[in-house]
Amino acid sequence: MLEYTLYNNHFTADNPDDRLARPVNVPINTREDLIDDITSPGSILKPTETNAVIDNYWQRITGYIRDGEAYRDDYIRTRFGISGVFQNDEDQYDPARHQVLISIVPKDSVTDAADDINLQKVDGQAIRPEVETIYDWGSGTDDDILTPGGVLEIKGTHLKIHNNIEEEGVFFVNQADSTETAATHIRTSEPKTLTLQVPEGLTAGTYRIEVRNTTYNSDSLRTGLFAPELTVE
Repeated sequence: MLEYTLYNNHFTADNPDDRLARPVNVPINTREDLIDDITSPGSILKPTETNAVIDNYWQRITGYIRDGEAYRDDYIRTRFGISGVFQNDEDQYDPARHQVLISIVPKDSVTDAADDINLQKVDGQAIRPEVETIYDWGSGTDDDILTPGGVLEIKGTHLKIHNNIEEEGVFFVNQADSTETAATHIRTSEPKTLTLQVPEGLTAGTYRIEVRNTTYNSDSLRTGLFAPELTVE
């Protein structure tokens, strides 16, 4: 069961009653849960063997990536991208100005599972992160510009990142291709304030920011979406 709630749509001024939906209270399964399911009673597989196969699978894919090679199977495919601006036709890749980007994209055999999900609408007033304003110190703007490598200040309620699970954090979602980049440097984590470094690898385009956290001593992930789009110039 996937629970969802509705929130105000800031993009359709002609209809103030419009709403957008977002998933909430999404349980997170860990690798241990996966191994338990694979090796449940009746399976011929053992936990040690299953762990070894999973490790080897991803180590080999990582090896392909390290060699500059892509990978695909029935479930995923990998692809490369390069961010940064090249000054002219003779310019060369410079790690100080450019970055190789790796995407792991699920194939239809995975994404088609969405057709089988049962959904349940839940109370939109349930406690979740609420982002009210975003101030970008690099550009000196509110709710407008993102400066890669600069400082971002997020104000709202229920924002604190408890780090109970790996999926918590602040995420920058590219609106062109839905790729997500997590903030790796969060300096202040308080219920009403987050200060962090904007990821340096963000390419030009429009982004939405999501705050994903849990309540104290919980492993149920909550998501707060800042609806206005922010721009990397």
